[in-house]
Amino acid sequence: MAKMKKVFTLKVRLILLMLVIILPLTATVAGILGMIRNYSYSYNKIMANLKVANDYNTVFKEQMEYSMYRVMIGLIDADEFQMGDMKEGETEYATTLKNPLNLIQKAKMDFRYVIKREPDSYSDIKINGILSCLNSLETAVEKMIENSRKTGTYDENKAIWENDIQGLCSMIQDYVNEYIHYEILNMEELQNELEQQTKQAIKVFVTLLVCLIIIGIILSVIITKSVTKPIDDMKKTAEKLGQGELEARAELGNLEEINILSRTFNKMSDEIAVLMEKTKQEQKNLRLAELKLHQEQINPHFLYNTLDSIVWMAEGGNNKQVVEMTTDLSDFFRTILSNGNDFITIEEEESHIRSYLKIQKIRYEDVLDYEIQIAEEMKQKTVLKMILQPVVENALYHGIKNKRGGGTITVKGYIQQDNIVFEVKDNGIGMEEQTLENLRKKLEGNNSTIEVKQRGGFGMNNVAKRISMYYGGNSSITVYSQKNKGTCVKIILGNIKK
Repeated sequence: MAKMKKVFTLKVRLILLMLVIILPLTATVAGILGMIRNYSYSYNKIMANLKVANDYNTVFKEQMEYSMYRVMIGLIDADEFQMGDMKEGETEYATTLKNPLNLIQKAKMDFRYVIKREPDSYSDIKINGILSCLNSLETAVEKMIENSRKTGTYDENKAIWENDIQGLCSMIQDYVNEYIHYEILNMEELQNELEQQTKQAIKVFVTLLVCLIIIGIILSVIITKSVTKPIDDMKKTAEKLGQGELEARAELGNLEEINILSRTFNKMSDEIAVLMEKTKQEQKNLRLAELKLHQEQINPHFLYNTLDSIVWMAEGGNNKQVVEMTTDLSDFFRTILSNGNDFITIEEEESHIRSYLKIQKIRYEDVLDYEIQIAEEMKQKTVLKMILQPVVENALYHGIKNKRGGGTITVKGYIQQDNIVFEVKDNGIGMEEQTLENLRKKLEGNNSTIEVKQRGGFGMNNVAKRISMYYGGNSSITVYSQKNKGTCVKIILGNIKK
């Protein structure tokens, strides 16, 4: 068994193309964004650390030494620091003395918890040195504040201020400067690393982009060819079909949408072949029906009876009636022939019916009355010829003639919703319900093939089939009848011919 081809839809192929292109690009962009995010995080961390450390590099030493100097010389009471910072003087230019213990505690909190550091790094070593100095500084400050409450401790406090306070503040400042120096080095290293990674990422991205463009072009060509080639083959097949090669069929490929079109096209080709054969047969049957129409309309009995009537009227000296009947007979057959045309104007159709009824009126004077009401605005429109005469004949011979006392045939014509409508009514004997039902079923039967009778009148059945064949589904012929009350045949013609 031959291995079956894998058939994909165009939608699936386009999705695969997008995935091949989008997924690698998305992964690369995500990697670049992650790299930038990591750099941003590290940069922000260093900047935050530098901001905290820089505050202690500029003002901590000055604030601490000034406050403790004022305590040493006895200008302030150190116990007042318990209330927080102190202000010397009452003016707006007065100097604020910072609480030294609060300064130390805040510095410990900042260097121990606020500043982010890597364990065992140079920066971490400097911060540990700062914290150690702060502990020693706190001990010296507490000792100096305790001595300030006693008398005779000036010399000791001066030694503490000169040796411990100033020395420790200088050491803290040196440690801070060294810490800042290392953090700046870390920032430079981070920038160099980012630069190297950026260059590498750009190379990878450009290489990947070039590869994806090449792959995308190749896949696009393949997908385009998978669509255009079957369509081109189908076009050539359609051209062959249009040139009369009814056996031409489209080939199936590996694209589902094109296969659906090909299968539909092949099905349509099969149907066209069947329809063309069917049309040939219908045309053949139609011409037979038209020939039968002409043969049946030139009814020998109708012609013989009419000529007999002309003879006995001539023998009776009724010359005027002879002329009228001869003229009507001539008009009747002139419409039948119509120079071989299938369509005539409604005015000509009316003249044909009027001639027929005038002839029959002379023959059935005591039995037949008639009335023709055709709307004036529709008389110049064209219709299929001889669609009313068989219906009128049916009304006469099957409705009026067999009724005691005779009756009236009324022919109406009007336009309704752009459709031509004819009604042929008679007040004859009507039909039984079952007879009417059978007639309706016969008129609604399969109109694809016209059955030509070998004997009998042309009949409404052939009228219905001719109307359906020429006017299609928009046309209809409907019969209404009641026993002993009469019959009405309503003909609706759609697709009005100009």
